[in-house]
Amino acid sequence: MTSSDISLPTWEKKGRIFSREGGPFFKTHAMRVIPYIRENGELRLFFSSRCADDMMHPTFIDVDPENPMDVIYVSEKPLMALGLHGTFDDSGITMGSIVKVAGKTYCYYTGWKRRRYNVPFELSIGLAEVKDDGDRFEKLYNGPILSQDYNHPYLVAGPYVLNEDDCLKMWYCSGTSWVAYGDAVEPIYTVFSAKSEDGINWKQDSPKPCIKYNNDREVISAPWVCCTPSGYVMYYPFRQSETAVLKRYSIGVAVSSDGMNWVRKDEKAGIEKSKEGWDSEMVCYPAIFKHGEKEYLFYSGNRVGLGGIGYAVSV
Repeated sequence: MTSSDISLPTWEKKGRIFSREGGPFFKTHAMRVIPYIRENGELRLFFSSRCADDMMHPTFIDVDPENPMDVIYVSEKPLMALGLHGTFDDSGITMGSIVKVAGKTYCYYTGWKRRRYNVPFELSIGLAEVKDDGDRFEKLYNGPILSQDYNHPYLVAGPYVLNEDDCLKMWYCSGTSWVAYGDAVEPIYTVFSAKSEDGINWKQDSPKPCIKYNNDREVISAPWVCCTPSGYVMYYPFRQSETAVLKRYSIGVAVSSDGMNWVRKDEKAGIEKSKEGWDSEMVCYPAIFKHGEKEYLFYSGNRVGLGGIGYAVSV
């Protein structure tokens, strides 16, 4: 079996589920959906919204899994507080992946730290435990479990974790440079992989990226990996960096027979930007969720979720 044998679906868009248009705490954005089925059968969609200080906080909505357009409940409060002053997540939290590990449910997330000089932020990966069926998140550490080091000189972010027979596999983003465009700088990063026995201590698989750049100005972000009988499928948003228009994400896809060696097939992602509306400029942060015979792709729209979140169904 080779990666060329893996079939990829086409996705039929069903519409926008939710957009954040102001509130007592959150003001804008719904980005990076993490689907989570609750004990009562409802589908909880975790994501991050921005407050009046433009900082990202994790929150959620509950929807009917048979019809995700049917919103049952909207949370108006953050699930986790930002980190203590000076810690890696004191300026924002973006959820990345929820996985069961040794009887516990872990949430891997990206912590944001703002900087005053040279570059605007630092990114690291943190760990929390999901409590009370998704009603409460408890940070396990004040520091990150994966951050800048000799393997990752620029940033680490966007974790996605699978537990396969007690072998934990993570695909995540790591920066390879910052590039200046006029008075601004942009991070250049793509996807790498690591393994762990306990979900806390991680060892990088290889210094080489899983997903190769098409050019030296490309950004490949926020992987979502599915294990199929034929191999692995990874969805991700990707973009260029030079201008505001080129920075608009599209959704790409890659396939692999072993989870380490990947072949990009972006032209077969099966979902594109709409001609008009909330996702006409950008489609990003794909998340795959299977419910019975249905397979959903949740995603964020224009301006990395300012347009809201929606979904599509495989056909």
